[in-house]
Amino acid sequence: FMWKEAGTNCLHRPQTHALIQLLRAVLDEVAPQVALITETNVPHEENVSYFGDGYNEAQMVYNFSLPPLTLHAFHTGDASTLARWARDLTLPSDRVTFFNFLASHDGIGVTPARGILSADDIDALAERVEALGGFVSYKTNADGTQSVYELNVNYLDALGDPHTFEDDALAARRFLASQAIMLALRGVPGIYFHSLFGSRSWRAGVELRGQKRTINREKLQRERLELELQEGLRRRVFAGYRRLLQVRTTEMAFDPYGEQRILELHPSVFAVERCSGPAKVICLHNVSGEGVAVQLPGTGWTDLLTEKTLGSGEVAMSPYKVLWLK
Repeated sequence: FMWKEAGTNCLHRPQTHALIQLLRAVLDEVAPQVALITETNVPHEENVSYFGDGYNEAQMVYNFSLPPLTLHAFHTGDASTLARWARDLTLPSDRVTFFNFLASHDGIGVTPARGILSADDIDALAERVEALGGFVSYKTNADGTQSVYELNVNYLDALGDPHTFEDDALAARRFLASQAIMLALRGVPGIYFHSLFGSRSWRAGVELRGQKRTINREKLQRERLELELQEGLRRRVFAGYRRLLQVRTTEMAFDPYGEQRILELHPSVFAVERCSGPAKVICLHNVSGEGVAVQLPGTGWTDLLTEKTLGSGEVAMSPYKVLWLK
């Protein structure tokens, strides 16, 4: 909405792109170390238009479709839609990449998933989030009707099953599987503070402030946080996240500008091969609460997360299991 023009919806006008191109040209000249990133919470095709030709606009765009599509995969136990979308993720040059995230100080926007998920799929996401204690924000359409705009909930809680008792171990394992998908994909990961520390939805904050987005904006006290990191859910999430980051930062295959290929191994397993030069890692993520078996290509794989060697052929993956294989 940077450029207003009467008689239009003032959205994505050519002058907006021209202004971004101007910013990019100036930055390239006076501060080439600075990356320009656009935060455009719109349908995917409109979002990626801010890469320009791959050289003249943003070096990174927020990957807004990733949060709702990942949530849909875990709700359904089926990664097929997420995989189809990821398979079509293309970049106009090797100078740009995605800024991948799942959670932020705002809610989970569903507009970027429209056209990828059906209206019924989005309504199902909203109903489940409400059943899990979250909130739904709506927008008013031109015809006066309302449609889901944003899911206001902590991402860890959003992944849950409202009909099943779940202990900390299960909640942490499932949450870390979702975060591993984000970390495995090509791009730069954006990790929300509350995700790193395994926070939950803060409903009391919504009652206190009267704003739905407050549910994911709790201010944590350092002493209490340090105490809670010694055991329970926070400890499980933080320790697991640290391990994922340790592996990611030491493996060349996870170069944000490296190559990416989506593999079809099982409907419940989101599988992506990452490559950079001679380095290659295959990342497998079981998005379901059921155990599955996958057939690995080739032999001699080692799981980077556990440093265990896997046998050749079929590998069993327990519910929400993550394998990063080299």
